[in-house]
Amino acid sequence: MAGAGDIVATSREQATGCRRRRRQTAAWLPLDVVAGIAARSDAATLVRCAATCRDARRRIADDPGSLGRLRLRHTDRFLLPLLRGHLMRIYNYKERAGTHLYMVDTTAADADATRVTKVTFGPQGKTSKGLEPMDSRRGVLIVHAPAAAGSSGNKVLRVCNPATGRSQTLPPEPPFPQHGARETQYVVLVGDGGGDSAVGRPFKVLKATLFLRGDCRSNRRLLFQTFSSEHGAWGPRTRIPTPNLHGNNFWTPLGSRPLVVGDVVHWLCLTDAGSYVLILHAGAERVNETALPASFPRGETHQYHYLLAETLEGPAVLVADDQRISAWVQSKHTKKWKQQPQVVMENKEVLGLLEENVAELVARCPWTKVQVKLVWFAESSGAVLIRVPSCGLLLLDLQSKKIIRRLSDPRVADATAYCPIEMDFTSWIPTFDSTCSF
Repeated sequence: MAGAGDIVATSREQATGCRRRRRQTAAWLPLDVVAGIAARSDAATLVRCAATCRDARRRIADDPGSLGRLRLRHTDRFLLPLLRGHLMRIYNYKERAGTHLYMVDTTAADADATRVTKVTFGPQGKTSKGLEPMDSRRGVLIVHAPAAAGSSGNKVLRVCNPATGRSQTLPPEPPFPQHGARETQYVVLVGDGGGDSAVGRPFKVLKATLFLRGDCRSNRRLLFQTFSSEHGAWGPRTRIPTPNLHGNNFWTPLGSRPLVVGDVVHWLCLTDAGSYVLILHAGAERVNETALPASFPRGETHQYHYLLAETLEGPAVLVADDQRISAWVQSKHTKKWKQQPQVVMENKEVLGLLEENVAELVARCPWTKVQVKLVWFAESSGAVLIRVPSCGLLLLDLQSKKIIRRLSDPRVADATAYCPIEMDFTSWIPTFDSTCSF
């Protein structure tokens, strides 16, 4: 019989205690071994490790050296879950002051669901009406933001980590000469491992423009300047001749979204005499050009829509016309462009997924020509955003050539679309709150 101060264990409690002892004595892999396995895994296994073991995530995040070791060994395939959303400017007719920036979430279980999150700016949660996204890559975003009162200039460059809300304002941009130049491009390049920057990653911001005016080949050049988080300053201005780009300005050179593979930046460049891909090796400060096949389609700006992308075979230029979306692919091995394109998707299939919205648009505006446009390519996930103006957006998995998400909500049908937001392989996938602060 138990005494007054004794604790009596029932059969259920005894069983629970046995199970607890078995769990406590079970063999577990040391966390450093788990981290090592993750560092040597392919993309899918790494994300599974991140999603299933909180202690392992904490161990890797707290070890500055581990981030540098997390290099995926099998990166010849893309991982769709790394795409977390994309930025859009949605006009609010009730507000005269302007429009807001929103994150459109692409992680909802329902492939037809449209979930938007308002973006705020800075720790005070200011409005995002003045923000203009310029580029994003591997979980890091650069925006033009309104300058503080009393500072020189109207806007400043700001680098943000949407997952953590941390951001950093860069020193004033160096001015570029305007004579003979076209649009200025901004490209963010993100390094491996931890960093002393406010966004927690080492990064560079590349500012570039192309000069093509005049018949003198020596005047044809790429001009760029780089900000480095390591040095905390803009580097010297660099001019690299591009004599192999023939012709003058046709459409805006460097006007489309660039493709970045490692530290190599690709731009589509169309002149009145040829079609090229301009390639900048940012680390070596070296430029070369490749000419697209003579059969590459060209025409008025409303006839074709172009987008640089990457496939398992190599870099590609996607072209959307009034019939289909096709891909002109460059071989990774020979570096030559294939003379004929691959069909990615027929327009009738694209429009069929937005059938009700397309029918409503045609009934309301029978003179309107329904177009298929290419907006952006997400480099880590391999996704392409397709826009059918006034009808909706579609997300295409370029590798399987299948539509994986449909956004037909009227709020996004005519909104201005900016860049995708992807998580880096070494970042653990977050969930965004009702507001996303930069």
